[in-house]
Amino acid sequence: AFCRDAEAFEMIGREVIPRLLRERAEDDTLRVWCAGCANGAEAYSLAMLCREAMDELGTVRDVKIFATDIDERALRVARDGVYPAGIASHVSPERLKRFFTPDGTRYRVSDELRDTVLFSTHNLISDPPFSRQDLISCRNLLIYLGPHLQKKLIPVFHYALRPGGHLFLGPSENIDTHGDLFAPVDGPHRISRRKG
Repeated sequence: AFCRDAEAFEMIGREVIPRLLRERAEDDTLRVWCAGCANGAEAYSLAMLCREAMDELGTVRDVKIFATDIDERALRVARDGVYPAGIASHVSPERLKRFFTPDGTRYRVSDELRDTVLFSTHNLISDPPFSRQDLISCRNLLIYLGPHLQKKLIPVFHYALRPGGHLFLGPSENIDTHGDLFAPVDGPHRISRRKG
């Protein structure tokens, strides 16, 4: 769903993304990795938050969101960017107006968002990670992996982030056993910052 766990996404949009934008040089790209992006709603949600944060700050920056998944069928839905009318129940009227266009009984994601998000097939366990990311969102995926794979992935995310980058997990996930790699920013919303 779009902005699933609304309070957590509000925190990302209000605190984390503006801080990352302020820390980046004007000619530098803000890089976000949405790992396990499924049908693309989470990646497009992050794109909306980035656009809104830039509006609030009165700045324009290059933003690239790398959205990955192993499910090619889900990625086809994400690339199409067409969602059922039911999204109106959890996407605000303001966001619907700005970031979507009606398409019959469905909504189509605007070109403004589509141009920000790059979808690709990627296996978190076996493929090399992306690098130099400012924010990694991996929500509600780790809970489906065993403890061994969870322990393997957290250091991969640490490696993939720039110094001071943020990791955004789902509400049932935590990285308490990796306090040497990440410091909590907002515990209840599972937002952490990469340690050096």
